[in-house]
Amino acid sequence: MKKTLLAMAVGATIVAAPVIAQADVKLFGKFQVEATNVDGGTNPDGTKQYDSFNRQGDYSGMSRIGLDASADLGNGLKAIGRYAWGMNPSDGSNNGFAFARSQYVGLAGGWGAFIAGRVQSPYKTYGGVKWDPYVATFMEARRKGGMSGDATGHNGFVNDQLVYASPVMAGIKFTAHYGLDEQATSDLTGGLNGSWGAGISGTWGPVEVIGAYLNFRNRFADGCAGTPACGSDDIKQGKIGVRYKGNGLTAALQYEDVDNVGSQRANGLRTTNSAPEGGKILFANLGYKFGNTLIAGNWGRTSADNIGGVSVSDIDYWALGARYYLAKKVSTYLGYSETKQNDKYKLLGVGLRYDF
Repeated sequence: MKKTLLAMAVGATIVAAPVIAQADVKLFGKFQVEATNVDGGTNPDGTKQYDSFNRQGDYSGMSRIGLDASADLGNGLKAIGRYAWGMNPSDGSNNGFAFARSQYVGLAGGWGAFIAGRVQSPYKTYGGVKWDPYVATFMEARRKGGMSGDATGHNGFVNDQLVYASPVMAGIKFTAHYGLDEQATSDLTGGLNGSWGAGISGTWGPVEVIGAYLNFRNRFADGCAGTPACGSDDIKQGKIGVRYKGNGLTAALQYEDVDNVGSQRANGLRTTNSAPEGGKILFANLGYKFGNTLIAGNWGRTSADNIGGVSVSDIDYWALGARYYLAKKVSTYLGYSETKQNDKYKLLGVGLRYDF
């Protein structure tokens, strides 16, 4: 009996060997360090919040390292997986960002891909951060009035997701996701659970059109939902956009209608600007690349919804900068960014980035 079991185990190993031999694991990453000057804001006691405050590091969340794995299962099917995490290469910390980034496992084939785990929502990746040339730098549009932030918008990740991503068909692709329900833990602590959403894009020549929707079911215990302390049951985010990219010229326009604008920050530092609960957000980008140099400007405005009949100030944002590519995956950049609501925040800086 023991000899039979041993023979079966050896046989299984031999059969599995070809699959294991075809496994492919790739290391990837992005390292970025910036030197910035932050100026502006007013503390509750009337003093200046940031008075030409200088800082070095990656406080916008670009730096990360990870592993991509895949294995050919035959018949056009493969197993895929990713494990990635973020850090600040200037001091080794995670600076308050979610240390865990995308982490998932799935299957892919000619029919598309199905994955399960912690992912970026299509609301974040359709248009959005893909269209901002300064994303994850001190000049980025999100959380400054140009794009929604937090996990319900263009920051962070969503957990416990089942995701389907289609192949490109006639220039069109779409992604849909659903998150399994979890329970709230107390009367006043809701869970952003049971999230679902979808994104779709169509690309024809130099023109891309996108649309995306995200719904977080905001669950509360003991009938708390709907009370002033708990807010609404659902957080709904929707957007549409169009971009032209050709002959070195890039022009993009995105419109959002959201229930959660997200927290406002300046180079990772929380500002004293009031974060509207909801609003309409407009983002525009214009850029031109010649040789190894990209010059681009961003503009954004958040038209804030009133909260309980109380008016909330709008948020205005703009940025102008240049990026020079020392190599295909190595670039340096400099620029200026400004955000204004009740207070104005001005950021001036330079940065160096290496992708691999």
